[in-house]
Amino acid sequence: MANSTHTELVQTNGDALWTFLRDKEEWAKLIPGYLSHEVQAEDAMIWEFKGDFGIVEKAVKVQVNVKEVIENKKIAFDLAGISDNINGEGYFEMEEVEEGKYNVIGNLNMKAGGFLAAMINPVLEKYVPQTIEQHVQAIAQQISQATV
Repeated sequence: MANSTHTELVQTNGDALWTFLRDKEEWAKLIPGYLSHEVQAEDAMIWEFKGDFGIVEKAVKVQVNVKEVIENKKIAFDLAGISDNINGEGYFEMEEVEEGKYNVIGNLNMKAGGFLAAMINPVLEKYVPQTIEQHVQAIAQQISQATV
């Protein structure tokens, strides 16, 4: 399973950061390669994004289900492939460093299944770290701009 965690420091207040992280639609739009999203229920949505998987760029659809919310701390989710046999999980967490400064921590795990797994999983080893780094950087930038 491809796994990566990335952390960015942001200067903001805790309420503003948590409000942003709790709103899945806000950070869904910041996914690298974002194409669209569809809210199905309070804790379920579909993301569609263009993934650059080395030699192939393709649109990927995944079902996102929130599995855990720790108020003012963490939101964790599962990913289930709709268009492809790629599944995983991840989370976004906020950690106060000092007053007015927070680490935004993002984690993503993805694994391909099926007959193409042997070819796709090595590509995910490179794709997942780049994706979570870019996503957390975009979240940090969005938070920083909103609280300036």
